[in-house]
Amino acid sequence: MTGRQTYSIDQIKDMLLARIDQVVHHYAPPAPGSYTLHGQYFTLNPGRADNSVGSFVVYMTGAKASRWCDFAMSGREGRGDILDLIALNLGCSLKDALAEARQFLGLDYLSPEDTRRHREAAERAKRLRADAAAKDREKAEKRRAMAARLWLEGREIPGTPAEAYLRDTRGIRLTDLPRTPHALHFHPNCFYKHIDPETGEVIEGRFPAMLAIACDRAGKIVACHRTYLDLYDGAWRKARVPEQKKVLGNYKGAAIRLWSGMGPRGGKQRLSELKPGAHVYVAEGIEDALSAAVVLPEAVILAAISLSNMAGLWLPETVSDVTLIADRDPGEQAQNALQAAIAAHATAGRRVRVWQNSQGGKDLNDALRARNGNENERGAA
Repeated sequence: MTGRQTYSIDQIKDMLLARIDQVVHHYAPPAPGSYTLHGQYFTLNPGRADNSVGSFVVYMTGAKASRWCDFAMSGREGRGDILDLIALNLGCSLKDALAEARQFLGLDYLSPEDTRRHREAAERAKRLRADAAAKDREKAEKRRAMAARLWLEGREIPGTPAEAYLRDTRGIRLTDLPRTPHALHFHPNCFYKHIDPETGEVIEGRFPAMLAIACDRAGKIVACHRTYLDLYDGAWRKARVPEQKKVLGNYKGAAIRLWSGMGPRGGKQRLSELKPGAHVYVAEGIEDALSAAVVLPEAVILAAISLSNMAGLWLPETVSDVTLIADRDPGEQAQNALQAAIAAHATAGRRVRVWQNSQGGKDLNDALRARNGNENERGAA
């Protein structure tokens, strides 16, 4: 036997990564409802009173392997690496987590042969992670290209089932707007695939779909949002499938630039060319963003696609005011995500306002439909 060996923190992390299944299942053990899907392991957060599986995930494969995220928590506390996972489980400092990791790996007293095997395993895990990162980048670029191609396959929305869906089911009349939103297209035969995370059942088909493109800070298409539609009960509605809305591509930090407002001469305003002191409205979904455009056609309005993306989406430095159009969702995860968005924009030096429906509905689209209903009643009288 030999004395205590010296390893860097990165080396210890790589050794833990080489045994990721054992590490994760020891420090984030399975619970009722736990499952693994596409290399993502969902279980209860071992560091807090977590009521149900769904918000806490550990990435088991790929470039993000050994990292974890809790979508119900905001900021740095809601994410970490494999050492942070140990600290989360034990409620201890990083220093103590490092000592625990050494003990778990048996590093305190190893023979030269054991030391060699550990180092080789760590190097192998490091190479695999680098290879996975390269493959992930390649896959991401392919998905981005597929998203752009899908959107280009569609056609402009006027006169299509997508316009009928917005008008008849969501109360949004595109004819009330000065122009048709450029970010929207209609696809008559869009592929659909869903895999049930619990049973593994695969559902495939083709449906008409409303498409929307998400662009990054350079204006490059990075994702395509799809709202699947079907005709039933005499109207175009969201299709009766498990996930009616899906996104192709990585939209993190990007947004659907749904409405570019009205410039000083009546024309559109490019997001990257907004003048200092600009005010931008950010909704979570397309229908709320379009509802805002109907009410405030002069405003610049974005759809973040998800509540969690509201905090990280890119805005130019000229934007000094942000209004977050939020649903009335009392859930812990939604409330934490909203607070994270408020904090992120405030930290960036912007004045932040939050709009929520106080008229008895869930969101802005409910408010618009209620207003349209009242107008129709007055017209009928």
